[in-house]
Amino acid sequence: MTTSIQTTGDFVNLHFSDWEGARTAHLDKVSRRSTVGHVVSEAVQQLGLPLGDFFKAVFRGKELDLADTIDELGIESDSQIELVPEVSAG
Repeated sequence: MTTSIQTTGDFVNLHFSDWEGARTAHLDKVSRRSTVGHVVSEAVQQLGLPLGDFFKAVFRGKELDLADTIDELGIESDSQIELVPEVSAG
């Protein structure tokens, strides 16, 4: 999943696609204080992904902590973020 972010003061606009690039969604005017977990939850709903499944956000090859905020991560305009389904061994 890819996300590009455009800044507007205390807010960012987020553009999402699923890990296959088949679905896209847009979240506008998201507070920079929003946690990654909150943003991922919103994106999952917008993309129509299964609500009972868990997804991780990956930025530049690194998994993001769901408790971090957009601001703490320093996410800038046109940054790319992937939402990837979490797979548990069982």
